[in-house]
Parts: sequence; structure tokens; C-alpha cells
Amino acid sequence: MLDLNLIRVFVAVMEEGTLTAAAARLNLTQPSVTHSVNRLRRATGDELFARSGRGVVPTRAARQLYAEVATMPAAADAAVASLADFEPAHAAATFRIAVTDLGQLVFLPRLVPALATTAPGCSLDVVQLDTTTAADLLAAGALDLAIASARPRGEVHALPLRRDRYVCIARRGRLGPGRPTAEDISRAARVVIRGSTGHTLIEDRMPPPAGGSVAVSSFSAIPALVAGTDLLAFVPEILLAEWFHAWDIEQWPLPYEDTDVTVHAYAAPRPPTSATAWFVPWAVDQLRDLGTTRHSTEGPNL
Repeated sequence: MLDLNLIRVFVAVMEEGTLTAAAARLNLTQPSVTHSVNRLRRATGDELFARSGRGVVPTRAARQLYAEVATMPAAADAAVASLADFEPAHAAATFRIAVTDLGQLVFLPRLVPALATTAPGCSLDVVQLDTTTAADLLAAGALDLAIASARPRGEVHALPLRRDRYVCIARRGRLGPGRPTAEDISRAARVVIRGSTGHTLIEDRMPPPAGGSVAVSSFSAIPALVAGTDLLAFVPEILLAEWFHAWDIEQWPLPYEDTDVTVHAYAAPRPPTSATAWFVPWAVDQLRDLGTTRHSTEGPNL
């Protein structure tokens, strides 16, 4: 692999015209510059400069190489500078966040317009959350932020966002007038949210799904499934205000203790870039004040 420092020296010699001037520009000694030019000559297999008086004259091979690599040192310096000093108002970064489709419904309407105002040149890349890989992707810098109600596997920095609770939903009239018991719920076919989404608080307490149950990897199909069948589902209450307007469903409190959950934003313990170091606390600040929706805890919400 070619050393970028050799390209940096080569570009300086091309632009300054002498080894001495190139050395002064780079704060190097002239022997160091000569050594670097000789290393690059051996790497390319071509003579790059011919002496002319006190300076040097580039060969045809040098001019061809310069046309290809002249911008590399400046581009590298600019990239490093952008990491060292992130200014959101003038930046053009892309931030990648991992959330479930539920998280997209809840958080993106707040986050997207706020980012457009604070960092208008920046973009969001939203990917589906997978709690089995999120920690590794955060550590590698492939993700800036993950939002989940269950902690991803691995070393992460957790920042609480909001509280919510899980409730049982069914089509209207499916469960009758009384509050469903744990036995009622365990015997019924249900919609199961796969564990990689991070929504396992209730499923972890349940027996294996009864016959006729359906496993899904997102929340978007749940209201239609529940409204049109005898399936039950266990979902965060924040969803229900919108669902009640569109679907003939009702909610019931779950017959378990502690159905509340804290949704967290997860980040790498050490931000890989200054852009990430800015984005994570900024995003958490935007999303923390989203209130918790509460409906009646007694009987169905009609």
C-alpha cells in the first residue's frame, strides 16, 4: 500500500519546483524529501524528476502521476479537519440511525425537521434495527445511533429517551367485557414480534405461541391483522392514538407486573468521529421530551 506521505512530498516538489522549497513547505529536511522522492521512484518504476540548475524538472511520468494524485493531500487534510472540528450549520455529513418501524413512526417526525433546521446540509440514513448486530455496527462507525427498548448485545453507551408501557390489543369485542387473564392471553393465538427488533418484554414472559399465531419483524401489519382476525398483540401504548382512528380495535392492560419499558438511544462508548460526537447528544436532546401517551388502565379504550 502506497504511503500518502510520499504523495504529499511528490505534490509539494511538483508545485514548488525545488527540493529545498518543498522541504520548507512540509517542514522537513531536504534529505528527507530526497529520500521520499527516491522511494516513490522505486515504487512507480519511473524516473520522476531531472535536475535543472538549482531545481528539478518533472518527467512525463511525473506529470501523468500528478494529474491523478494532485488533490489527494488536500482532500485528506479536509477530511481530517472535518473530523476534528464539526460545525453542523456548514457540514455535509450523513448520519445513520437504526430503529424499528415503530421507532420511525415515533421519532422521525421530530428528528427530521430538527436536523433540517440545525444542520441543513446533513442527511439521515435510516436502517432497520437489529439488536444482534447494532453494537458492532456502532463500534465500527457504521451506525451513529440505535434506538430500542431492549439493550443491543455488546458494549454500548445507553441514553434514556422516554418511558412507555405495553398493552394488549384485540379487535373490538374479541375479549368480551372482562379484563383478560394471563391464561386467556397465553391460550390465544397472537402476533409475535421477532426478538431482533428489541421488543421482547412481554414475549419473554409468555409460553410458546399457540397454534394460528403469526410472527412478524415489524409493527406496520399489526393493526390490520388484529382488526381482521382473532389474533392478540402486545404493543407499546404510544402507537394506539393513531391506530384507534384507523382500525376497529381496543386495548386492555396486561395481567403482568411491570409492563413499563424505557426506550434508550444507544451509541458507541467512544464516538468514532466528531460528527458522531455532536449528533448523538443533539439527537437525544431532540427526542427526550416526547411525552408518554397514557390511556385508561381499566378495561378497553373505547
